[in-house]
Amino acid sequence: MKLKGERTITTEAVKEIVKKIEAKDISKGAGIRELFAGGMSVKEIAETTGIRYNHVYNVVKNEVLTKGLQDDIEKTGRNSANSKKNQILAMLEEGKSITEVSQELKCLYNYVWQIAKANGLTKKQAEAVAAATAAMEVAK
Repeated sequence: MKLKGERTITTEAVKEIVKKIEAKDISKGAGIRELFAGGMSVKEIAETTGIRYNHVYNVVKNEVLTKGLQDDIEKTGRNSANSKKNQILAMLEEGKSITEVSQELKCLYNYVWQIAKANGLTKKQAEAVAAATAAMEVAK
């Protein structure tokens, strides 16, 4: 996550802030807030400063919430179109079994099964739908 718009902080300013953090002239949180305000993403801040990603994320998230910057945030993280869940659903809809999907994508069987169940793609659910459809055909 980062602020929308152009990056306004220079590399010299970034180096100065990192030096201040390392020398403990400013707190980690203050340095993170300055870098974020300058247009750096959470990932860039974590990599540049050597501060853990989740610490940087928590400081930034708190800053966004307290200053009401939700509308000024640009998501930089995961691409949901290519997520593991969407890959699993596509493979299940192609007719692959839960076991085949879990082996091919190298993920837990239970995870694939949960996604299949939530989307009505388990064998039992498919059989129930087929039986209900057949019953409706007979009733006509």
